[in-house]
Amino acid sequence: MNDDHALARVLEPLYESILDPDRLDDFTLQLSQTTRSHLTGILGHDVACGRGSVARLHGADPVQVATELQSLDLHVDPWVSRATPHLATGRVFDTEDLLPIAKMRRTDAYNAYYRVFGVEQQVAAVGHYDGVNSMTLSICRDDRHRLFDDNELGLFKRVVPHWVNAYAIMRRLDLLQRRVDSLEMALEQSPMAMFTLSANRKLLRANGAGEHLLGLGVLQRTGGGQLAAPGWQDAALQQLLARATLARPDGRGGDVEKLVVQAPGIGAVAITAHPLAPPLLAGDAALLVFVQPTASASPARLEQALQHLFGLTDAERRLAVAMLQHTDLALAAQACGIAVSTAQTRLKVVFDKTGERSQTALVRLLAALNAVC
Repeated sequence: MNDDHALARVLEPLYESILDPDRLDDFTLQLSQTTRSHLTGILGHDVACGRGSVARLHGADPVQVATELQSLDLHVDPWVSRATPHLATGRVFDTEDLLPIAKMRRTDAYNAYYRVFGVEQQVAAVGHYDGVNSMTLSICRDDRHRLFDDNELGLFKRVVPHWVNAYAIMRRLDLLQRRVDSLEMALEQSPMAMFTLSANRKLLRANGAGEHLLGLGVLQRTGGGQLAAPGWQDAALQQLLARATLARPDGRGGDVEKLVVQAPGIGAVAITAHPLAPPLLAGDAALLVFVQPTASASPARLEQALQHLFGLTDAERRLAVAMLQHTDLALAAQACGIAVSTAQTRLKVVFDKTGERSQTALVRLLAALNAVC
């Protein structure tokens, strides 16, 4: 047997399984053939509970093996119980070293489980152990008169570091995927409307709240796929998106940009465009756009927050809330029952206390506060 050629045949499906888990079946098949194992599998071990599980198996019905494992207490399995104190990622165990088969055959564990599947010898490599659970790659021999020889064990041990590396990558990718799935769910269920746009401002995706705004006509998806605002306000929106995607001399993306757009039926929306990392390919996401309706203000909670954070007086708080609801100083003054000149004077004080310098920036701040109040 050419060991290098045999190793290559085993490793090819192993590394391909990182992106295609079904290739693990081919991996266990190749490993079985090269080591002449009658059973080859990837098995889990819950150390605290003393229970095993089957991830992949070649040479037997995985459902039958899993069923038999469920009734086996690994705490009283001589092979497993002797290996457990020494579990470590990358460690290799040979059952002949733990308890020779001649003695193992006289145990209840052997007769209840291993005899059913003809296991006379098992060699296992720990792909991962975190102190609670382990995942092992195992090869088994069913001939009591012919245990694994040095060549077969040598090839298996050459596979072990690759198995450890591949499994670590699989776990990392699985963790990242679960985080992505959780984030996707959170974004989809968020009451804040969110859109991702490409560098040429094509709409790549909208969450549920974003689709709702598109359905109301507050924002629009053009025939060319761009995000747009209705009527005369679209020019301001396109300028905002263009500025946000404009690269700076240092090669970084543009600055965060903000805009308030009148929205028939719901008052107004505050739009914020956040540049992402420069897209690698045309069509990659370049902008993340948040759209917060401002007419859903909760006056009491928002006024309390404005008093606590900025020390605004009752009159200043009422004007600020009216600005959020109407996004127009004249309308806000009318809602507060004061003259526009009085509102202008009062607004300057609000600017000083909040640190904002424009009505658009103030509305954006108020919308952000309102979202968390």
